[in-house]
Amino acid sequence: MRSRTLLTAFALLCVCAALLAADHPAARVEHDGPGDDPGDWFALQRAYPLGTIDQGKVQEAVAQAQADRDAQALSTTAGTATWQQLGPYNIGGRVTALAVSPSGFTAYLGSANGGVFKSTDAGVNWTPIFDGQAGTAFSIGALAFDPSNLNKVYVGTGEANASVDSYDGYGLYRTVDGGQSWSWLGLAATARIARVAVDPQDSARIFVAAMGTQFSTGPDRGLYRSENYGKTWTKVLYVSDSTGVCDVVLNPAHPETLYCATWERVRHYTYRRAFGPECGIWRSVDHGTTWTRLTAGLPAPSDNVGRIGLAIARSRPSTLVAQIIGGASLNYDGLGFYKTTDAGDTWAPVDVSGWGDFGGFGWYFGDCAIDPNDPNTIYSCGMNLVKSTDGGVTWTTIGGSTISHTDFHAIWIDPGNPNHLYVGDDGGFFTTTAGGAPWAHASTLPISQFYAGCVDPANAAHVMGGTQDNSTIFSFGSPSSWSTVIGGDGFQCVIDPTNSNVQFGEYQYCCSGLGPRRTTNGWISLSAPSGFNGSDRYNWNTPIVMDPKNHNILLVGSQRVYRSADNGVSYAPVSGDLTDNLPSGVVFHTISTLDVSPVNDSYYYAGTDDGRVWTSTNAGASWTDIGAGLPVRSITRVVADPVTAGTVYVTLSGFGQDEHLPHVFQSTDNGAHWTSISGNLPDAPANDIVVDPAHPATLYLATDVGVYVSRDLGNYWYPFGVGMPVQTVFDLFLHAPSRTLYAATHGRSMWKLDLTTVPAAVPPQLEAGIALSAPAPNPSRGNVALRFTLPRAGSADVAVFDALGRRIRTLAHGALPSGTHTLAWDGADERGAHAAAGVYFVQARAGDARITRRLIRAH
Repeated sequence: MRSRTLLTAFALLCVCAALLAADHPAARVEHDGPGDDPGDWFALQRAYPLGTIDQGKVQEAVAQAQADRDAQALSTTAGTATWQQLGPYNIGGRVTALAVSPSGFTAYLGSANGGVFKSTDAGVNWTPIFDGQAGTAFSIGALAFDPSNLNKVYVGTGEANASVDSYDGYGLYRTVDGGQSWSWLGLAATARIARVAVDPQDSARIFVAAMGTQFSTGPDRGLYRSENYGKTWTKVLYVSDSTGVCDVVLNPAHPETLYCATWERVRHYTYRRAFGPECGIWRSVDHGTTWTRLTAGLPAPSDNVGRIGLAIARSRPSTLVAQIIGGASLNYDGLGFYKTTDAGDTWAPVDVSGWGDFGGFGWYFGDCAIDPNDPNTIYSCGMNLVKSTDGGVTWTTIGGSTISHTDFHAIWIDPGNPNHLYVGDDGGFFTTTAGGAPWAHASTLPISQFYAGCVDPANAAHVMGGTQDNSTIFSFGSPSSWSTVIGGDGFQCVIDPTNSNVQFGEYQYCCSGLGPRRTTNGWISLSAPSGFNGSDRYNWNTPIVMDPKNHNILLVGSQRVYRSADNGVSYAPVSGDLTDNLPSGVVFHTISTLDVSPVNDSYYYAGTDDGRVWTSTNAGASWTDIGAGLPVRSITRVVADPVTAGTVYVTLSGFGQDEHLPHVFQSTDNGAHWTSISGNLPDAPANDIVVDPAHPATLYLATDVGVYVSRDLGNYWYPFGVGMPVQTVFDLFLHAPSRTLYAATHGRSMWKLDLTTVPAAVPPQLEAGIALSAPAPNPSRGNVALRFTLPRAGSADVAVFDALGRRIRTLAHGALPSGTHTLAWDGADERGAHAAAGVYFVQARAGDARITRRLIRAH
C-alpha cells in the first residue's frame, strides 16, 4: 500500500496558509502568486509531498549530470549526435541582469534560467559563455564588472525577483578573461543573489547582496563583503532570518560610503510575505563594517513597506533615489519614489502615486537608475519602463507597449549618449538610441522558457510550443522567425495529423477553465469549445492529448477527464475526480498528464500532480487506480507504449530523502505491477519520456538536468547528444517520419536532434553495470564523499586525477566485493599535501568499464 501520511500533512499545512494572489489579464502572463502561477507550479511539483526541495539533492543531481557528460566525452569513441538550436532567437525570455562596458560594445546578460550571454557588438549578437559550471548556475541574479578591469566579471547566481520557476543558485562566480574560463568564489548558501558591487578604488573589495533561499528562512541572507578578491567572506549586515539584502550601491567618488536595501521576504509554497518593518535603507561610511538605518523622511517601518530599489547619481553622489513598493494591503503596488540630496541624511517623497506601474506584483521589480551625467534624469523599472527629467516629479512611459513587452528588470544608460539605452525585460533584450521608441529587439537570444511543444506530423519544420510569459508560438522552420499564435503563458499544443490547419493550444488553466482554443486556419481565427466546467481545478499546464488513431478524439484534464468526439468542438466529462482532492488552498490536486494507447485506443491513462495514476480500458467508461507501488510524487507523464498494448511508462517529479528516488517506471501488465527502470539516472525530476517506435527498447528521457537515453529499457542511461548545456527539459516529442527528436527547455529555447546521425551501438564501456555517484558536496573545500557500486566481485580502481590527467590520490585499488562502497577524499594528494583549487576528476575502472565524475575544489 502507498503511504498517504506525508500527503495529508502537506495538505493540512496548505489549509493553514494565507493566500495572496496577483492577477493579470488572460491575454498576457500571470506572474507567480500563491497556488496560481509558474513559481508555485514549478515548486509544488518538485516539492510534493515533502513541502520542501532539498537543495543539496539538486546540486548533487546537477553535478552528476555534468560528470555524466564529462565521462561521455572521455569514453565515447564512436561519436555522437549533436543537438541543433531551433530557437526562438527572436522571442526572448526573462532577462534578469545586465553588465555593460562604458562604450556599450561589450555587454553581459543574465537570464532567468538560461545562464549568461555575451555580446561584443552592442547587443546585436549574443553567445552563451557560462554553460558547464558546477551547481545550479543557470538561474542568474546579478552581474557586475570590476571597474578596473573589464575582462573581470562577477556572476551572482539565483534569480532574486521572487519569480521561482527555477532552482536556487550556487553562489558567486568570476571570470578574468572575458568569460573564457570561470572560478567559483563560494557563497553557495546565499541561494539568490540580487546585486554585486565592486569598490571602484580597490577591486579586492566586493559586496554581495543576498536574499537567501526562496522557500525557507535562514541565516545566510544579508550583505557579504570580501576584501581579498573573494577568497574569504564576511557577513557585514544581517537583520534576521526572514530578511535579505536586495540592493547595494557604492558612492563612486568615496566608496567607503555605501547604501543597501533590506527586504523582508518569507515565501512558502502557498504563502508569500514580501513586506514588513525590516524593509529599509541602510548606510555605512566605513566600507561596510558598521551600518546605520536611515529613517528621516522615509516611510515608517510597517507592513506597508516592501521591496526597495536604489540608485546613486554618478555626477552628484550626494543624490540618491529609492523606489519603494508597498505591502500586500497596498496590492504590492508602488508606495512612493523617494529622493535624498544630502547623502541619505534626509529623504523626501517626489512621487507617491503616478511614477510606476507594478501591476500588483511589485516584489518582481527592483531596478531604478539615474543618468550618469544628469541627476535629474531618472528611470524606474516596473511593468512599464518610465522616465523623469525633472528629478522624479513627473514621469513618461518610454517602454511597455512601445517595446512589445513588459516587466523590466535591468537598464543601462550610455554615459556618452543619454538617449542610448539597453534594457532587459521578460521579452528579452532591447536597445534604443532615441531615448525611447523605436526600440530594437535582439533576435539572437535563445532564452525562451518552454512548457511544452509539438511538431506538425506532416512537416517536421513546423513546430509549435507554449512558453512562460511569451505566449504559444509557431515556427515554419527558421530559428529567428517564430510568431505568436495565442497570447498569455503558452502550454500544451496539438496539430491534427490529418489537417495541419487544425491546431489546438491553451494559455494558463486551460484558457481559464473554458477549454483549449482551436483553429482551422492557422490562428487567423480561433474558437473556444463547449462543455467545460469553469469551476473545475485546472493545472497551470493542463494536459491535452489527441487519440493517435482517431483525430476526432481529444482528452483534456481538470480534476477529471474531458473527452471530445468531434475534433475539439465540444467536450463532456468521462471520469469523476481522479485526484485525492484534499483541501490545499491552492490550485492543486489536478490531472497533470494524459495519454491514449497508439495500439488500442480504448486504453486511456491519467496521472495527477498529487501522485495518482489511472487507466481506463473502455475509452473512459470506467477507471482503475493503478498507482500502487509507485513513489508518492507528482506524476509528470504517463506514456503508452507505441508497440505493445498494456505496456505503459510513468515519470515522476521530486527528489529522494535519504534514499535515491527512482523517477522512471514501466509496467507490462497495464499497471498491475511496476518496475523501476531508473538505472543510473541522477536523482532529479523526470518530466517526459519518449519510446522510440522504431526501436522499442530505446527510451528518451527529459529531466531537470538534460536529456538521457537508454538502449536497454532503462537498465543503463547516458546523456543524449552533445551541444545542449545541462538544462531543465520539460518536453520531448518525436517526428517519426524524419527521425527527428525535439526538446523543449525551460530556459534555453527549443532544440532538435537528427536520430539518423546517432551511432547504432552504445560504446561497450558505457554498458557495464558499475556506478559511481556524484561527489558531494561539489564544489567543496573539505571532505568529499562518493559511492562506488560493483555488480560483481572483482578488481577495481578508483582515483582522483587533476585537469592534466595526473593521478592525485588513489581511493580504492585491488579486489573488492560486490555491492556499494562508500569512499572519501579529504582533499589531499598521495603525499598528504593539500590539493590546489581547481577542476579534478574521480575515475572508477573495473575491467573494460570506466566512469568519470567531475569535481571542483574551491579556494
